[in-house]
Amino acid sequence: MSDHSETDRLVSVDVSGMSGPELLAHLDAVEQHMRKLRRTELALLEGSPEIVAQRPELQAHLAHLRTLDLEDLPLDTPPPPA
Repeated sequence: MSDHSETDRLVSVDVSGMSGPELLAHLDAVEQHMRKLRRTELALLEGSPEIVAQRPELQAHLAHLRTLDLEDLPLDTPPPPA
């Protein structure tokens, strides 16, 4: 499934009728997808150093992405509290 169609699927879900466990599973799927998208973004920025060097906002965004934990979470382990 493409990133775009996966994003559409996750955003279009009606969460109003979900039970607690279903909602938690959905939120986990959203978190996993966001991490995947951020890893892709990080790879694109790291692969384009000449463009990033010309744009201070891209430099700042790349620095921010490098601070994030972008590893996949196990599906049965909830994320740590913020």
